[in-house]
Amino acid sequence: MSEPHRVLIVEDVPMTRLMASKALSASGFAVFEADSAEAAMAMLPTVRPDLILLDLVMPGMGGLALCAWLRTQAQHSRLPVLVMTALEGDEPIRQAFDAGASDFIAKPLNTSILMHRVRFLLRARDTLRALEASRRNLQEAQGIARIGSWELNRVTGEAICSDVLFEILDRDRAFTPSTLASYLSGVHPDDRERVQCEIAAAVEQHAPLDTIHRFVMRDGQLRWIQLRVKFEYDANGHALRSYGTVQDITQQRRIEARLDYLARHDPVTGLPNQHRFVELLHQRIAHRHAGSLIAVMHIDLERYQRINKGLGHEAGDALLVQVSQGLTRVVTDTGAPCGETDGSQCVLARWSGAEFIALLGELSSPHEASRVAQRLLERIRCPVRSNDSELILDARIGIALHPDDGATASRLINASIAATQHAKRRGHGAVQFYSPEIDADALLRLQLETDLRSALADEAGGGLVLNYQPKHDHTGRIECAEALVRWQHPTLGLLEPDRFVALAEESDLIVALGAWVIGSACKQLRSWHDAGLPPARIAINLSAAHFVDDDLLPLLVAHTRRWGVSPQQLELELTESMVMQDTEHVRERLHALHERGFHLTIDDFGMGYSSLSKLSFLPLDTLKIDRSFIRDMLTVPRQAAIVRGIIALAKSLGLSVVAEGVESAAQAAALSQAGCDLMQGYHFSCPLSADELAAQLAR
Repeated sequence: MSEPHRVLIVEDVPMTRLMASKALSASGFAVFEADSAEAAMAMLPTVRPDLILLDLVMPGMGGLALCAWLRTQAQHSRLPVLVMTALEGDEPIRQAFDAGASDFIAKPLNTSILMHRVRFLLRARDTLRALEASRRNLQEAQGIARIGSWELNRVTGEAICSDVLFEILDRDRAFTPSTLASYLSGVHPDDRERVQCEIAAAVEQHAPLDTIHRFVMRDGQLRWIQLRVKFEYDANGHALRSYGTVQDITQQRRIEARLDYLARHDPVTGLPNQHRFVELLHQRIAHRHAGSLIAVMHIDLERYQRINKGLGHEAGDALLVQVSQGLTRVVTDTGAPCGETDGSQCVLARWSGAEFIALLGELSSPHEASRVAQRLLERIRCPVRSNDSELILDARIGIALHPDDGATASRLINASIAATQHAKRRGHGAVQFYSPEIDADALLRLQLETDLRSALADEAGGGLVLNYQPKHDHTGRIECAEALVRWQHPTLGLLEPDRFVALAEESDLIVALGAWVIGSACKQLRSWHDAGLPPARIAINLSAAHFVDDDLLPLLVAHTRRWGVSPQQLELELTESMVMQDTEHVRERLHALHERGFHLTIDDFGMGYSSLSKLSFLPLDTLKIDRSFIRDMLTVPRQAAIVRGIIALAKSLGLSVVAEGVESAAQAAALSQAGCDLMQGYHFSCPLSADELAAQLAR
């Protein structure tokens, strides 16, 4: 068994080294790593690499200098060097080749393209070694490399050609004249005039010729030929003789075409990728007819991540393929030419993850874009099969129109994505056209996020404040109060939670916000205790992100100890979806919290999908009935029956019951009669400041 090829990665960025190393190792290469050019030079005698993967820009010696040094060393002068660069433009690439690089690849790395290029360079190296080993037998070497040689007397028109040349061109030597005219007759008709002109220009300029063209085989198949020519001239400058080679580079062209395809297309769905979509959008904008519209539609699938996580990546990829095929049919059915060729007006691409993006050209009105968007949604919402499961997806679609919403491709794409995000934030309306107000809203949200980070970093809370809505028993006594966070923004005034809590979740600040609420609640409990007020619990709403955070329990313990507060004085309100997940981690987390003495409540009970079998085994203290049941309980008999049923269920499980949204004495009386333990709502009190609640506790 042959030893694996040895590849030396010279890169100062650990993440890039890791990604390249994993890809190469997975393909059977022996991989060695150096974080600098100096380290690589020291490793060369022992590693003896077959190929070097080299970063151009590194501290110290640098990739260009290392490449140039290698070419001065006899033992490394022909060592394949594949350079990596994130620099844009042609100049860095030209410098790399001038320094002796064999090929280049752009960063960030596409591992599929990387493997193709590494294998291609190693194959090229092997070919060169074979040529050098067969130097004494030129005919054999030409056969290996698929290179045919020839020499042409330009005065007589006769040529001397190698046998390999006839093999490459698929011609019978006995019946094929060895002339330039005979060769040109086999050149593809679309390339023939160009090749003739290039030969004439090379002769006139006394320059060598290196050109690539197609050649027609006897069976009609096409092969790619690289023609290299040098000329000899008399004293008057007339070309007397020319000689050169023809090489069959068909396989190389196929590899290059495959690499180009991989660089421009998504490997899962086969659709154009981001880079290709931007190219095509640039073209459509440049060729738009006056008076017509171009629509860019950003499509963000919903529930896909949950499916991908639950069924696995293979099922997720298969689902994406099904969705992409359905969307392609919708786009194709618009009647306009579709695809990536010139004249096409419709394109569907995969943007990233569970996002697609579509381009519709030559529209007469926004209504046409809206109609296509609705058809795309209908297709997405059609159930799809995955193994034995029937899956249903949904999506949000943002639409931007050229020229009104943007003059450039990047502006249109950004506008369509902003429209999608706006639709997701609003929570209703699956199709959203872009408008300037969306940008204003996005800028405001960005500023709010920045201000919220500053507020959470401020020891004083940066304007964050807790209000409290009391929970009363049937006698009117306050046993608990729900902590409700508000934000006194320096310029926008007092902000309700709906203005910034969802933003905190999107920007990964929700755990920090929850930690601030916990600390502030414990501090307030201590303040009320020191003031001699009757003991009461504070209820805190926990987000899903905070509930699964490993630092939650240590945080709760630390704050209760710091402020001398009993854990029983803190009530943690959790949603049904958080506690009903059938995982050992959730059960362990609930038991750990309960064993520490923290009071556990299911918030908005009845709105989720609770399993009664699970409910009976969870360490809970309270069920909180959602306000939607309380609102209609006096007018809708079924709602009243549900409320009574929840109360009876809770009592049978040894749980207390809280009803929220109580707004009338009649509701309070009915709940009290049904056995509800605590009630909160505007019938009793609106949310109060800490001082206002202290006054009520004192009474």
